[in-house]
Amino acid sequence: MKLLGRADSLNVRKALWGLAELGLTAEREDRGGPFGGTDTEDYLSLNPNGLVPTLIDGETVVWESNTILRYLGERSGPTVFSGRDPAERAAIGEWMDWQLGALNPPLQTVFIQLVRLNEDRRDAARTAAALDDVHKQLAVLGRSLPSDGPLLGADVTAADVALGVMLHRYYALVAEPKADDRVARYHARLAGRPGFAAHVAIGKP
Repeated sequence: MKLLGRADSLNVRKALWGLAELGLTAEREDRGGPFGGTDTEDYLSLNPNGLVPTLIDGETVVWESNTILRYLGERSGPTVFSGRDPAERAAIGEWMDWQLGALNPPLQTVFIQLVRLNEDRRDAARTAAALDDVHKQLAVLGRSLPSDGPLLGADVTAADVALGVMLHRYYALVAEPKADDRVARYHARLAGRPGFAAHVAIGKP
């Protein structure tokens, strides 16, 4: 397998962590950001969004990081990681969709305001409103977390990976986190995973 995308992209980190959880390896090739290469005809034929990551597995090409996680889990048959039956897959998919649709948008706004924009271009009111929304969404997560362990059982799933990279970004960006203690403990448990340490916690939000 080959994974196209720079190692410091959050979504590439998500895919790399997923590979590690499953004991899989993929050759990674730098694309995106300062490396460019995502607006070429060849790349766009693989990923019409011109974004990273893109996974190439023989004749199969997969883009969108959450779909890559699902694909990796199902690649050798149904797994705990991606769900062994329709009910498990639905439970995992709910949280992965929630990550994309509910948590990511306001957290992305906070990231852009605090990291991508110079201080003189930042909108404090917009940042505060987005952060309020982030905390509302994290309260939803907190109410659903078990007292110990991963989100949906004894083993880490694709949902934990999708959520874990977002929590890394949150705790890296927010000077005074207001998330529930259950969220903090959940993040700490995920941060202890070898794949998280190797690919997610690389000194960038």
